[in-house]
Amino acid sequence: MPKSLKKDTPKISIVTCTYNGERIIKDYLEGIFLQDYPIKDMEIILADGGSTDRTKEIISSYQTNHPKLIKLIHNPKKVSIGKGNGMDMATRLAKGEIIILLDQDNILVQKNWISRAVEMLENNPKITAVQSRLFSSKNSSLTDKYLNSLGIEDPFAADYSLNAQITLNPEKFFYDRKDDCFIYQINKKRFFYAGDNGFIIRRKEFLETGGYTQDIENFYRMANSGKNYFIAVPKNLVLHHKTSTTFKHMLAKRVFYVRHYLMKNYENRDFYWFDLKKNTLSQNARFLRATFYNLLIIPNLVSSFKIALKRREGFWFIHPIASFAITLGYIYAFFSSKLFKSYEEAEV
Repeated sequence: MPKSLKKDTPKISIVTCTYNGERIIKDYLEGIFLQDYPIKDMEIILADGGSTDRTKEIISSYQTNHPKLIKLIHNPKKVSIGKGNGMDMATRLAKGEIIILLDQDNILVQKNWISRAVEMLENNPKITAVQSRLFSSKNSSLTDKYLNSLGIEDPFAADYSLNAQITLNPEKFFYDRKDDCFIYQINKKRFFYAGDNGFIIRRKEFLETGGYTQDIENFYRMANSGKNYFIAVPKNLVLHHKTSTTFKHMLAKRVFYVRHYLMKNYENRDFYWFDLKKNTLSQNARFLRATFYNLLIIPNLVSSFKIALKRREGFWFIHPIASFAITLGYIYAFFSSKLFKSYEEAEV
């Protein structure tokens, strides 16, 4: 048992959606089994969307040795986001006092990752949840290094992402020196979102905000609830988001997700990126400003130049190119979603 935790560690539920994750699912599971948190106080719930590769076979091989620990369920709607879909199904089965949201490409590289995150919640009752930072190894591709350093898989959304804004503008957030973490109070006027890639939250507070539909949706409901929700982002709590292998891979995944969002998952949401009927003028203006900045390239080029010099990391010059390319990809996704009724899946 980790020395930093109490004798009776709280029960935790690690919840993940899987789909054709043969490339990364073994690393995902190995990262969990390397943790110093007591296995007796864990459960792993995996909602699989009908994988056609070896994903379920690999999971089953781990289930053989840990039948009570790993629960594999079928997600008939295939996708993870949305009411009644994979993550919503799985989190509602969770029995732990604390829920940990991991993606199948989230690799825990710190043995005390879980125990440190749980300890922060246990010792700070006012903290609602803990958001992990991201990390990549020296052997990672330039695209992988860039996305993990930025803190989000979607550079277009950097203006809305809590992790990305802490990376790009850390001075705008309160820093708690005692716990070595940034603290963000969710609010409408200064709205940023987190909630995936290593998100740890008390089950009670997770369910009282409506459960899972999508990370940005959950945070938007919190912002509109009238309650005080505080998110801790520890400076040195990191996992490896083993995400896009190449720039082309990243772009294909993002265009696929946006087309799916527009064609299958747009109605009955709490948060809309842009909508003349459902958004306020300031919400739509924020989206248009982000789009304009990305297409203009220069603002992102200036910020990437500053951070590249400060950190001595050349891969930051991918940022203006990625933001520009993904924005064009989203414009293409918007128009193609209006013209075509089908689309090809992106490789995980």
